[in-house]
Amino acid sequence: MKNNNNKNHHIAMWVVPRSRSTAITRAFEQLEECVIYDEPLYGAYFVNVNADYHLLEERILKIWQDNLSKYPETNYDKIIQKATGKLPDGKSISFQKNMSYFMLPKFGRNWLKSMKNLFLIRDPKETIVSSWKNYRLVNQEWRLIFYGVGWEQHYSLFRDIEALTGSMPLVIDSTDLVKKPREYLEALCFELGIDFSEKMLNWSSNPDNSNLNWGNTVYASYYENILNSTGFFYEDKKSAIPEEFPNELRPYINSSLAFYEEMSKYRMILE
Repeated sequence: MKNNNNKNHHIAMWVVPRSRSTAITRAFEQLEECVIYDEPLYGAYFVNVNADYHLLEERILKIWQDNLSKYPETNYDKIIQKATGKLPDGKSISFQKNMSYFMLPKFGRNWLKSMKNLFLIRDPKETIVSSWKNYRLVNQEWRLIFYGVGWEQHYSLFRDIEALTGSMPLVIDSTDLVKKPREYLEALCFELGIDFSEKMLNWSSNPDNSNLNWGNTVYASYYENILNSTGFFYEDKKSAIPEEFPNELRPYINSSLAFYEEMSKYRMILE
């Protein structure tokens, strides 16, 4: 193991919703030396954007309460202490999946200098349509997806970390990775300073002990496919935009494409 003597080897993967981030996190979850922190910033993000959340209508409040039951820590400083601190016994790596839009402008960023930062991208036509479909599954109104598009915040954080660290963060297009999972995971592990393992390519379906299991919460359907999977698979969805695709989505896609295309210039490309 390349980092046996480093008990604070922390990896932060920054994502937008529906970017295949859970599948990639499942791959890292197979490493015995790795502990998974799944969206640890959620609690702090939630209480800072919904100070009066107790006044939300009952249906929406149930969604937030489900989330807070999984992310009870809402103090930003305490979350960062854990994210950058000593790892549990037997662990030498933490892999942290974070929504970029959870990093509110008021949140301090100096801790990011101690992380290996990775940005995951995927064509916004796919991420936004997938988000829209899932919002419909849990009967959320379309207007709420505004908070879950995330591309402007994704790009802004990418540039913030570049300025903060003085180097370009890693960028992976998840479509590239699912087409060649072995090649990209090997290259990604090399860049992150950890050892690739064959275990990262396959996993058991329906795990009881996964940190990515949302159980009976309202968002269980978001994770159902990947938790029932046993490895990476690629499906061309660019030609599968549904006929009922609402026109309201198009401005979000069009504005997000510029951020995606700019970040795509820096993505890892393997021949």
